Amino acid sequence: MKPLQNKRGEVPIASAIAIVLFAMVIAMALYIAYVYAQTTAVRNAMNKGLSNLAVTISEDTYAALRESDFEAYAEKLTGSSAYRRELENKYRQDVLGAVELDSDKYRIDNIRLDFEVNGKKITYTCTCDVVFYAAVFGNTVPAAANSLSVSGAHTAKYGR
Repeated sequence: MKPLQNKRGEVPIASAIAIVLFAMVIAMALYIAYVYAQTTAVRNAMNKGLSNLAVTISEDTYAALRESDFEAYAEKLTGSSAYRRELENKYRQDVLGAVELDSDKYRIDNIRLDFEVNGKKITYTCTCDVVFYAAVFGNTVPAAANSLSVSGAHTAKYGR
C-alpha cells in the first residue's frame, strides 16, 4: 500500500483506518457497558418497588385471611379495581423515587403489574420496556431497547 506523504510525515492508510476502527470499537464497548449498567439500575429500582409492594400485599392478605375474605381480596387484586390501581401507582412512585422514568439518555415505558393467585400463593410480576438513546450528529435516536421483567411471590400462611 502506498503511504500518504506530506511535509509532516507519512501515515499509511491502513493505520489510519485501524485507528478509526479501534476508536469505534472502544466507543461501542463503552456504550454497551453503559446500557448494561443502566439496565441493572432500572432492574434494581423495579425490585425495590416490588419489595415495597410485597409488604403492602402481605399486610392486606393477612387482614383478608383474618376476616375469612381471601377470595374477595384475590378478586380485588387480580381484577380491575381501585385497589389495584392504587398498588400500581404506589409501585410507579417507588420506581420513580429510585430512577428517572424519562431522561435524555433513556425512557421507561409500558410499566405493567400482573397478579396471579393460585390457592393462597400470590405471584406478582412487573414488566417494562427501556429504550436507550444516543446522540448522532446532533439528533437523538433510539439505539437500544430492552424489556425487563421482575417477579416475586408470597404464600398467605395465616388465617382461616
